[in-house]
Amino acid sequence: MPAPDWDDSFGAVLARLRHAAGLTQERLADRAELSVRAISSLECGSRHPRRLTLDRLATALRLTADQRGELVRAAQAQRRRPAPVGMLLDGGFGNGPLIGRRTEVAELFAHLAGDGPPTLSYEGEPGIGKSRLLAEAVTMGTAAGMPVLVGVARRGADSYAPVAEALADHVRRTSTGPLAAQLRGCAGLDALLPELADRFDGSGARTAGSAQGRRLMFEATGRFLDNLAGTGRVVLVLDDLHLAGPDAAELLTFLVRRGWPRLRLVVAYRSGEVAPSSPLGQCAAELARLRMVRGRRLAPLTPLEADAVVASAAPAGLPPAERARIVRRAGGLPLFLVELARHGAEGESVPWHLRLAVVHQLAALPEHVVQLLGRLAALGGTVPVDRLVRPDLPVELVLDQLDVARRYRILDETRVGFRFRYPLVREVLAGGLGLARRRLLRGSLPHQTATDGRSADVRHAPLRTA
Repeated sequence: MPAPDWDDSFGAVLARLRHAAGLTQERLADRAELSVRAISSLECGSRHPRRLTLDRLATALRLTADQRGELVRAAQAQRRRPAPVGMLLDGGFGNGPLIGRRTEVAELFAHLAGDGPPTLSYEGEPGIGKSRLLAEAVTMGTAAGMPVLVGVARRGADSYAPVAEALADHVRRTSTGPLAAQLRGCAGLDALLPELADRFDGSGARTAGSAQGRRLMFEATGRFLDNLAGTGRVVLVLDDLHLAGPDAAELLTFLVRRGWPRLRLVVAYRSGEVAPSSPLGQCAAELARLRMVRGRRLAPLTPLEADAVVASAAPAGLPPAERARIVRRAGGLPLFLVELARHGAEGESVPWHLRLAVVHQLAALPEHVVQLLGRLAALGGTVPVDRLVRPDLPVELVLDQLDVARRYRILDETRVGFRFRYPLVREVLAGGLGLARRRLLRGSLPHQTATDGRSADVRHAPLRTA
């Protein structure tokens, strides 16, 4: 199916009108009472505008009647055509170049060419660039002429998501003739994709709950991927796999074992959120035992790479000293680097969406661990373990809680103590405490307790200052 011309897409029209008005994404977001992430998603095409959003944008941009009509027509046209493959992925970095990650890119290229195990997995904290590498896999696979299917796991989604989402997205964007050939011999696939029931006799959907129906559905999914691969390979890209349920984990294990070497799977998941005893953890262990998975834990960017990211994302004329300050605050996390660079001209404050991102990351941790992190943030720098010990919090319990934060890649352990991996996380946590609470946690008052007798609770403190 020929690729559409995206020069006249809604995102391209919006970006052109915004530039003509002399506005940054941040200024437009303020005027339209939208988030910067919403403006970025609209311009890169990963989000469709609603009527109310169109009205707000037109008012904020002060469009003429002709310009408003052009924007509305572009929005209507976008709803009538599918987004490009890979638009389900949201790396948070826009369409900028991939800076750094040369080792990972070379490994990804070799993986898609058929080298090594059938599965390549990326692990890392939010904002480290997992989705950006998955987007690179989509670009590489498409350029090589391979069918590429993309799915993203979401909370509360179908039990077979993101595999079902990836197949459904492919079905939606494929015209009737080619799709009929791809579905040949795939009776039972309608148990996974009910929208295909009219192409079969519907028996798959009716027997989906039985053991036999489940087996037939798995086999039909494998045959469908075989048909897509033909004599070559098919690429399956899955993001946020830590949110996938046990059914999806079992289906993935089946497909990888059955589909090798035709299937090339590229997945990403968050550090600390896949327990070894979980179905997904057991799936990974099974594939590792069979040498069918290669894992890559993503590290922060080096200072040189981080500076290049800031230079690419920052508005023109950002002084070198300001770039260096952003690099120090971000600690090599690509999301922090890009958003702080775009926000750099506005001074010391942390953009509200970055505060929210930090809060969401901390929300995955137990409450008592977040409380300990608040004390660590107030103390600043590298903190020895003995400074965190209290009569009601012995050293063994402190170490257990610090290890949880380390597994989630919040903290790094050094020879002299623990420190935040990213200074911005400490900055948000400490800023949410308030001056009096920071003094209290530094030990100005005995036992680090509040004057009303309650312990310091910082789990939601960043939200109050967002």
